[in-house]
Amino acid sequence: MASDISSDSAQQSVQVECDDIQQQINTHPAAEEFRQFNQSLSSELIDSYYEQLNMDELLAEAQTANVSAMRMLSEKYLRYAQFQSYSKPDKSLFDERLKDRSALAQSRYWNEQAGLHCYVGAFFGFAFTYSIEISELTQQLNESPELANELAVQIRDLEYQLAAYMQLAFDVMPQLTDILLPLEMKIKHFQAGGASGLPFEPQEYEQIYRDLYAQWQYKRAQLGLPPQFEFSLTPGVRQLMALEKQLYSCQR
Repeated sequence: MASDISSDSAQQSVQVECDDIQQQINTHPAAEEFRQFNQSLSSELIDSYYEQLNMDELLAEAQTANVSAMRMLSEKYLRYAQFQSYSKPDKSLFDERLKDRSALAQSRYWNEQAGLHCYVGAFFGFAFTYSIEISELTQQLNESPELANELAVQIRDLEYQLAAYMQLAFDVMPQLTDILLPLEMKIKHFQAGGASGLPFEPQEYEQIYRDLYAQWQYKRAQLGLPPQFEFSLTPGVRQLMALEKQLYSCQR
């Protein structure tokens, strides 16, 4: 009984702490500035002008280094990979299993192009596309136990790639470390053991990451850009990023 009371008291204390941090965020003088900063990092494209363009029109726009067109190309290819349709689907009508790996590769390519042109959300896009592929292979693993070893290795390789892109986000955007904590938690999840059930091999992973960073550095240099993104952050935005990190940690 005493332990139950102690546990309840600890939970209440944590909740009070979380509520206090949330209140600080809500009432912070830079709250609106922070909202606009977040919006500038990843403005919504669904139902935008780019949604109305067909694939050829989007490709023509993307080839002029239009980041929004690149992002929409990535989104539409992802839809096709999942739903066999470039249009925004009614998900209730579709089985969300991966149907077209070629389209998924195109989605990933255009997501990378957007990232190379400084689109912050690209790193979350990489995480999402690799998660889709991992989910698909995990389902196959459950359905075909005779292929367990082969599929487990494929899943682990994808988990290495996913974790590497998330780590890349920290090295490319060191100023945003505080608001990238969800990515850090996901990396730790893979290190502790992901869907593959296979051990995480640090040396193998580090080689994959070094190769990825070298490719990123080369591709950015081809565009005349440094590896890292640069952001103009006011003291208020920095304070709110730190509070957001505290809140995320508190809620877990």
